[in-house]
Amino acid sequence: MATEQPAKGAAGMACTKPESGSCILLVDDDTLIIETVGGMLAHLGFSPVCTLTGEEALAQLEAGLEPSLVILDMDMPGLGGAGTLPLIRNRRPELPVLISTGRMTAKVAELLQSLPHVGLLPKPYGFQVLKERLT
Repeated sequence: MATEQPAKGAAGMACTKPESGSCILLVDDDTLIIETVGGMLAHLGFSPVCTLTGEEALAQLEAGLEPSLVILDMDMPGLGGAGTLPLIRNRRPELPVLISTGRMTAKVAELLQSLPHVGLLPKPYGFQVLKERLT
């Protein structure tokens, strides 16, 4: 479902851009981010599915959700992004993921370098940055 245009992650790994109209799974424990970014995604022509935890996101994937991209917050309760990302990768090895974080830690850098189809979406970001990364 993705186009041929790659968006470069921090480690230079390609994170494929989703097609307009496709589903994007947004995972963030901050309801303001869910509401704001979910609205921006819809405005850009995507169909956002929003969850507040990594566990909820994994349950959506297990239930058959077929997103073309995941935007995954790193700092969340429970599994958090660092615990969720490998589980997403185990279930859907080719599913592109954008790590969304305001802190570039060694763990984030390791995930960007070690996992395929993973890019970085540094927080804070606005509409224009999101548009550039996705369209």
